[in-house]
Parts: sequence; C-alpha cells; structure tokens
Amino acid sequence: MALLTLSACSPSASNQTSPTATGTSSPQASPRFAAYVAADFATALAWSPDGRLFFAERAGTIRTFDGKTSRVFATVSASTSGERGLLGLAVSPSFQTDHFVYAFYSRADDQSRQRVVRWTDQGGTGSSLSTIIDNLPAGNDCCHKGGRLAFGPDRKLYITLGENHVAADAQRTSSLRGKILRYNPDGSVPGDNPFGSNNPVWAIGLRNPFGLAFSGDGMLFVTDNGPSGDAGTPGSGWDEIDHVVRGGNSQWPTCYGNSIHLQGAQCVGTPPTYQSGSTTLVPTGATFVSARGPAGYAGDLVFCSYSQSRLKVLSPDGVRLLFDGPRCQLDVKEGSDHALYMSDASAIYRLGA
Repeated sequence: MALLTLSACSPSASNQTSPTATGTSSPQASPRFAAYVAADFATALAWSPDGRLFFAERAGTIRTFDGKTSRVFATVSASTSGERGLLGLAVSPSFQTDHFVYAFYSRADDQSRQRVVRWTDQGGTGSSLSTIIDNLPAGNDCCHKGGRLAFGPDRKLYITLGENHVAADAQRTSSLRGKILRYNPDGSVPGDNPFGSNNPVWAIGLRNPFGLAFSGDGMLFVTDNGPSGDAGTPGSGWDEIDHVVRGGNSQWPTCYGNSIHLQGAQCVGTPPTYQSGSTTLVPTGATFVSARGPAGYAGDLVFCSYSQSRLKVLSPDGVRLLFDGPRCQLDVKEGSDHALYMSDASAIYRLGA
C-alpha cells in the first residue's frame, strides 16, 4: 500500500525514515520504548474501558489488541487515493453501556465523499453497522481530507475536516471544508453550535487538520498542516498547533504560520499557539498526557510528526516545544496503564515503565 502523503504534497515526507531529533533531549530518564503490536498504517488509536486497544488501518480494517491477541473488529470499503482512507476512530464515552465504536472513512464508491459510521461491539466484533453522518466532502484532488474523531468532555463528537484544496471555503461558515465539526453521538447537530442549530461547524479557518486533543480541563487543541506552496506560500514548514474554541477562527487562508499575511485586507482570527517556522513537521495525531503518564511527559501536549518520525512534546499550553520523544508518525494515545502508545506505518509502540 502506498504511503499517505499527509501534507498536501509535503516535500518527500514519506521518504524520511530515521531523522535526527530537532528538539532537546528529555529532561528525565527515558521510559522504556518497545514495539507493542504490528499494524498496517494505523492512522488512529482508541482505548476501550476494558483495556483493549482499537486501531484503524488506513486500507479499511479496524482491529483490537488485548495485549496477547490481535483480532479484526470490522472492515469498511475505503478509498486510499491520495490522502483518503480509514482515517478516524473513537470509542463512545458511554462504551460500558452502549458498546459503540465510531470510525471516519473516505468512500470507495464515491471518492468525493466521506462518512462516519458506528458499530456495536458484540463479543469483540462490530455489529449493527449504521451510518450516522454521510456525504462529508472529500473533494476531487489528492489532499486535505481531515478525518480525525474525538469525544469532548461535553460528550459530543468532534471531527476534523480539511479544506480539500478549496482554501476560500475554510472561512465560510456555510461550508464544512476547513473546519472542526461538532455532532451529537447519534449524528444529529447540537442546538448550541455557534453558527446555527442545524450547522455542525464548531470552528473555522483550518487547512489540513488532523490530531484532536482535549486537556484535562476541557481545552481543545488541533494539529494543522502548513501551506506547502499553496497560493504562493513557502513549499515547506509553517505547521501549526491551534487552540480551538467555540466559533473560533484559525486564520487560513487569510494568514498562515505566525500571522503571515496571505489573502484579504488583513489577518482574521487567532494565530496558532505554536508554529514550526520553516521546519516541516507534518503534524498528525495528538493527545494530552495525564499526570500519571510516563516520566518526563506527564501533563504535556504531545503530537506525532510524520515527516520527522518523532513524537513532539509541547508545554501544556501548546506554546513551547520542549523536546523530541521516540518514533511516532500517525497517532498517539495514553493507555489505561498510563503508558503512551504511538503508531507508524508498520507498528504500534509502547512508551512506559
């Protein structure tokens, strides 16, 4: 299977394997890092309360691993053209009672559309498949599909959606492109969304968002890939971490990076909390590490860099890059044992005591 080019054709991201870390070293003794389970391009990870790891493989298979045995949970018919695929995964916050598992994928029968589906976990296998959100735009070109899922502390389902190379749509609240979307768990639209009771848009002004991370006190951050030559911008760099608020605007395409003006009379919205300057990171999955997480990482915001194949560790406010962690390209989540689990194109790894 061809590797996913996550940043609109970001320069040779898929050809970089073991780069030198660009941050400083961890300030504490490193926890043990080891392969946990083989996986074929595990784009998204999620943990169930019973201690199973669910992981989504880009080609269309969701698997579980209980520490001993890997099992197929469900499959979908996903397109893997360009940046498409099985891209998002979430376990219901009420899993112990409803047993729901959610996924986002690009449709193989119509590459211009994407959907969110839900299964009921029945004896370790997905049953009662239902489509809860359909016809999310994927566009007709290669890139900017988004596709990450996360439940917030409000128990609503949050979804990232790229602007499909239609940059102007990122500023239009009537379009789903370039947005963070917010739904009820059944796929209906919450009445308190900022742009109307029937509008799923929660925040605007994003280009190619991937990782969603909620802090312990409910703040939401998202990774967003830099402009990669779009509309006369530099061909690399300027990747972002954005603090997402209700009705917020992350500036694209009026500005990029640290409010560098690009279009319109002036920048609109709020600049990122962190931007990578001329360094290309291709940020993907992200999570906050709890106070019980691995030594040296507890309390911090971490995300994977696809191009550098490293876990990036930021301060809890998402402002400062503290140091580079171990290998990570696609997603990262904290397990029930408070170790960190992270994926690349061939495996999922464990970082912990």
